[in-house]
Amino acid sequence: MVAAKIEDDSGMVVVVVEYGGGGGDMFQLYLSQSEWDFDSKISQWLSYAVENKVEDLVLYSVGEGVTYELPLSIYTCSSLELSAWVFDEGLVIAWNSLKSLKLDLIGLDDDDIVNLLSGCPALETLGFSYFWGFRRLEITSSNLKRLILADYSSSHGGRYDSLEIIAPHIQHFEISGDLGYLKCRLVNVSSLVTANLSFSVSCITDGWEEDSCRDQHQVFRNLVLDYFQKLSCATELIIGSWIAEVVFMLQLEGVMLPELKCKCLTLKWLVREYNLYGIASLLQTSPLLESLNIHIKTECKDPPCLLEQSYFAEVDNINLLSWIPNTVFPSLRNAKIVGCLWFCLKKWSKGDFCKLFELSKCLLKNAVALQKFVIVAKRRKCGICSQSCVSRHLSGLAKKLIDSQRSSTNFAVVYQEFA
Repeated sequence: MVAAKIEDDSGMVVVVVEYGGGGGDMFQLYLSQSEWDFDSKISQWLSYAVENKVEDLVLYSVGEGVTYELPLSIYTCSSLELSAWVFDEGLVIAWNSLKSLKLDLIGLDDDDIVNLLSGCPALETLGFSYFWGFRRLEITSSNLKRLILADYSSSHGGRYDSLEIIAPHIQHFEISGDLGYLKCRLVNVSSLVTANLSFSVSCITDGWEEDSCRDQHQVFRNLVLDYFQKLSCATELIIGSWIAEVVFMLQLEGVMLPELKCKCLTLKWLVREYNLYGIASLLQTSPLLESLNIHIKTECKDPPCLLEQSYFAEVDNINLLSWIPNTVFPSLRNAKIVGCLWFCLKKWSKGDFCKLFELSKCLLKNAVALQKFVIVAKRRKCGICSQSCVSRHLSGLAKKLIDSQRSSTNFAVVYQEFA
């Protein structure tokens, strides 16, 4: 790796060039101020990168936003990542070689999106993070197979923001992070193979009446139900806590979920009793499921509002096994629980841990083809209790499962630790 740092009286540019050898090099450019003399200096670095056949170009701006016309020579790159840049109105885009584009901290309107997509005919991957502005994302290119949306910039949006996605050729879709109040509607995603729904939304209860809160939750519950209908043919799903909680609330209201063709289900969440019930419901509607992965992780999300609390309190009156009675998992072969937490597990609710054990025990009892149940824990001392609380809890879970009733005769419980 070669690193160069340039300074003058008005600003600073830090350039990092990584050489991979034989092509595939990466060039990263960091701008600390937008008042820099772009035309005379930055163009030299960009031209240098292109002349050395750099394929992956990353441009970061730390200012409020940089308006700069990228030189034509840059469009031979196959991968481009822009952060905190401003797209000028009327910008002509002809990035014919670009296959991967990631935009961070950039606001675009609907016309910008149309211009961007039409100017990148070879694009295969498109990603947005901390995005705002556009209300419709229509992707007609059959080349573009992967779409990623991560974190909506609520500071630039409002309580009624919505986004429609029309992408009939997309095969891999991810929407994660904090969406604030954004209502993301999947109009056409008929070719999806994998989908990641690990996002959360915010309740509007602050300064709003209770009826508004209830109406908002109903809108989002309808959206989630529509997600599962649109994603019913996807073979791999990744689900976060918020989606699981909404599924639980839908089930309490007697709403039936569509049958899923999912073969691999991954859960990324902080285990709570109420979202375990939501996951149990998803398992019940996934008869083709072959692999289940539970990643227990720390989450930063708002505490439940009063309406959500009223639903979640129902877990005290429900038995998990009666929630999914007589459910058989005929195709499930592999299950895994991974604990990667950054907080003290001594604070983990006893009820939450017991429900996780009940769900695991239910899988052992009713998964007739189960071959392996793997439990993985991070081995480290907790900064709060000064003990290895994660490994202690999960090793205890493994010991309980070894002694539990099981349907499969060809089956093993495996416990692993990593540093």
